[in-house]
Amino acid sequence: MRIKKKFSNRMSWSRQFPRVCTLYLLAFALGLFPAGSSAQDASSDEVAFRRVSNKLMCQCGCNYMVLSCNHVDCPSATYIRRTIKTSLSEGKSDEVIIAGFVQEYGVRVLPEPPREGFSWLAWIMPFAGLGLGAVAVSYVILLWKRKETPDGQSQSGDAEYADSASRPEPPAQLVEKYRAQIDEEFRK
Repeated sequence: MRIKKKFSNRMSWSRQFPRVCTLYLLAFALGLFPAGSSAQDASSDEVAFRRVSNKLMCQCGCNYMVLSCNHVDCPSATYIRRTIKTSLSEGKSDEVIIAGFVQEYGVRVLPEPPREGFSWLAWIMPFAGLGLGAVAVSYVILLWKRKETPDGQSQSGDAEYADSASRPEPPAQLVEKYRAQIDEEFRK
């Protein structure tokens, strides 16, 4: 007696696999790219909202950007976010929206001071301070290097004694004292 396969009239898995993969890819592509452009408009609005809200500081005192303010029901961030979304839906550009907030809150709403007028000092002073500090430290080091000895001679380094023959000999008593200390240390 011959046993029939239960699923003999179905196709084998190796023949079904390419068709199943094609169907899954088609379903994925249709789900990922909808027919209407409303999803693309919504995503571009979201990108514009993120771009604008990352250029404004929250006014509640948290020192975060409006997009990143983590206070629950923060009145400042909620108002600014709502205003940004309304302005974007009206078709205003990023610069116009930001200029409106600068007019309402002042320059403090910006995360960095504008590069114009008196605000340039905020950009220039750190570098100027570093430069002046480097000059002052160099000057002090130069003064220390040229410090005079008690006998009135300048200690300007190796410039005076470049030639080893013209270098004065240390006193013999001092040399003997240090040799004795070295010998004593080696004996320990």
